[in-house]
Amino acid sequence: MYIKKQAPYCTWPKPDLSLPQASRSIQEATETYKERMEIQNLHPRELHREVERSRLLNEINHQVRSTLDLDEVLQSACLLLGETFNCSRVSILVNESEAGDWLITRGEYKTDDYTSQLGSRVPLADNPHLHQLMSQAEPLAVTRFLEFPGLGEETLQLVQGLGIKSMLAIATSYQGKVNGIIGLHQCDREREWSQWEQDLLEGVASQLAIAINQAQLYSATRAAAQRESLLRLITNQIRSTLDLNTVLKTAVRGVRELLNTDRVVIYRFLENWAGEIVVEDLRVPWPPILGGIVADNCFKTDHAELYKQGRVRAIDDIHKAGLNTCHAEFLDKLQVKANLIVPIAMPDHLWGLLIAHECHSTRHWTQGEIELLEQLGHQMAIAISQAELYQKVQDSAAQYQAQAEQLTATIQELKATQQQLIQSEKLSSLGQLVAGVAHEINNANNFVHANLFYVQEYVEALKKAVDIYELAASEIPPEIEELNEEVDLDYIRSDSPNLIGSMQQGSDRIRKIVQNLRNFSRLDEAGAKPVNLSEGLESSLSMLQHRFSPELKIHKHYHAKARVECHPAQINQVFFNLIDNALDAIASNPDTEGELTLSICEPYPNWVSISIKDNGPGISPEIQDQIFNPFFTTKPVGKGTGLGLSLCYQIIVKGHNGKIRCISEGQGTEFIVELPIKMGEEK
Repeated sequence: MYIKKQAPYCTWPKPDLSLPQASRSIQEATETYKERMEIQNLHPRELHREVERSRLLNEINHQVRSTLDLDEVLQSACLLLGETFNCSRVSILVNESEAGDWLITRGEYKTDDYTSQLGSRVPLADNPHLHQLMSQAEPLAVTRFLEFPGLGEETLQLVQGLGIKSMLAIATSYQGKVNGIIGLHQCDREREWSQWEQDLLEGVASQLAIAINQAQLYSATRAAAQRESLLRLITNQIRSTLDLNTVLKTAVRGVRELLNTDRVVIYRFLENWAGEIVVEDLRVPWPPILGGIVADNCFKTDHAELYKQGRVRAIDDIHKAGLNTCHAEFLDKLQVKANLIVPIAMPDHLWGLLIAHECHSTRHWTQGEIELLEQLGHQMAIAISQAELYQKVQDSAAQYQAQAEQLTATIQELKATQQQLIQSEKLSSLGQLVAGVAHEINNANNFVHANLFYVQEYVEALKKAVDIYELAASEIPPEIEELNEEVDLDYIRSDSPNLIGSMQQGSDRIRKIVQNLRNFSRLDEAGAKPVNLSEGLESSLSMLQHRFSPELKIHKHYHAKARVECHPAQINQVFFNLIDNALDAIASNPDTEGELTLSICEPYPNWVSISIKDNGPGISPEIQDQIFNPFFTTKPVGKGTGLGLSLCYQIIVKGHNGKIRCISEGQGTEFIVELPIKMGEEK
């Protein structure tokens, strides 16, 4: 005798059964004394079965009452059924299709390494056992499942893949409507299912039917609330931000999660109805298509007109929707099996499409899903319209700002140019003055220098005459003796060559200084010409010799012999400025013995590199990017104009197509000037 109840709660007596704590609520709800007496008179085996049945139903009932999460309830139920029936697999399929043409596996328990079917969709077509289950109230027990009549080829392959040998299944029905199927699989052997097992499964089915119905009602209510929440979120974002990308990303992410689909994209039309995926949200393992230009050659102007008028297209199966071959192949390339498309239409043009892709299988789109996407399409159009208007304002503001910045930069550049012209004019005037003074000094020195040779000859002749007279005279006249005592004629005779030699050295020094001045100013060489850069370095160095301290060590490494085509006066001015700055840096660090290193080499073919390096305190990284800016200086007021390095940059980079850079890490600074051997060449 088996007791079966259709109510969701089973009541059993408490006396003498020692049932688990989980069953006490059922015992306390015992309805009649007659039922208690019937159970007390059961055979021990039958009593055990009834206790087991009570425990199982009570556990499932507890899960139903403790949560509205359908997956959690079904997983717990599968686990309890698997342990109770000691079978290979328990699967619970739920009817989520409005058309009722497929079921989805929402709960599963399995042992060993049997194949899982959790999450897979099972079509009713080609599955006669599912049709039979949905048309009857009692369980279906099959010992040899592969021999079940009417199984199609695809179903047989699926059954073999799952390894099912025997099956016990029953449909769950609520208020006359089937909402799921419970299937018990035996995979390791063929199994005869007892009547007690069938009755037990039937009792579980009544419980789960209620649970599935409650969860579906809750899910529908929650989905509606989520749709409203998503619409509210998009609307609030449109109001709170004008960042179009943020709004679009929020929309596609929310739609994909809410619809539980594989990919959601926003497709923007370009010229000739080509399109670009501008925003995408997808689920692994489906590949991204974001950023690619997608040309749908099958998209015609009449389609655009339909979408512009508000057309919404829900395609459950791209191969059964009557699409032309061209368009179906295009969707195949994107791995799409079903899609839902709504327009993003502006008042005067079709901006793009909001599209949901189902990639792993076909899908029936519900009316609620269609309406949600349609509403979001309208919201996207508003967001895009506002963002485009805002972008126009931003572009105009940016344009005006750029014009203002350009005007400021132009004024600054004019000011710098004016100052540089003044500085250049001063240097030019100074150069002319130096050249003039050097010329006059040189003219005067030439007289001295040219006559020193004759002075030396005259002195030698006089000395010789005096010597002859001294030998020829018998006695020295008193006048000569007196003169000798006054001027020491012997000393004059011995020292006169030294005196003339000193005058010769002084004249040579004057000539060298004048030559250095002329080399530095180079006023007679205004045009570009090949020059030896080491001469320029030496002349610049000599111009600053008065600043050398006795302790200063100068290292010279001139390894380049090529003559460089340049404007010599300008290049010499660069060398002068850089050496002058190096001497300033060395002087600012009096505790360290000063060192100045000058180098010339050829690091690249047809290029010459000049290095001027000091061991001063260095330049901090924070200001190294500013040192070539006009008027930037770290020297005290009155000590520098901030134009020296700026002028160097103008001469080297803009005047000679060269490069100038600064290297300063900790102590010491090195300026490297790179010049092409031929002006206009590039590295």
